[in-house]
Amino acid sequence: MATALAAALCAGTALYAPASSAEPAAPVAAEAVVCESTAQNTVKVPALGDTTFEGTGTITCKNAQGETLLEGATTFSGTTPAPDAGDGVTPVYRARVDWKDGTVSTGTFTDVRQQVGADGVVEVTINGVNDASSTRFASWSVAIAAQSARVSVDPSGEIHNKVTGTVTYTP
Repeated sequence: MATALAAALCAGTALYAPASSAEPAAPVAAEAVVCESTAQNTVKVPALGDTTFEGTGTITCKNAQGETLLEGATTFSGTTPAPDAGDGVTPVYRARVDWKDGTVSTGTFTDVRQQVGADGVVEVTINGVNDASSTRFASWSVAIAAQSARVSVDPSGEIHNKVTGTVTYTP
């Protein structure tokens, strides 16, 4: 299950708002924007306690005609509570997207669900709202649907995953 949350990935946070760089900003969207994300992450599973993960990736948003609207680089991290953490302890997923036009999206999400499929691929869903301070998609709802597949486990016990998914930003 820990690899599942880590899979949650790169899923970014936030998209349309004025840019502060020389490159023109994408237009302000009045409807949902769907983006594709690809990432890799590392999961640290301790003998006891919470599992942590961190990763990097890319995100690309296109319009209905298939034209690229926006691209960015993602960084993300999080914590999955230990199985004996008890009620009321929730996972935490933090994401940042540095868009190529100079804008930034950030968010911290606690509505995280994961399920391991029969094929060992972990299906992850994350829902929440971007930070109001984001310069792209500020305060927009974010829905992430991702799949995480294990690539390797190193001798120290760190698990390395490839994560692919869809990020939907809704005003």
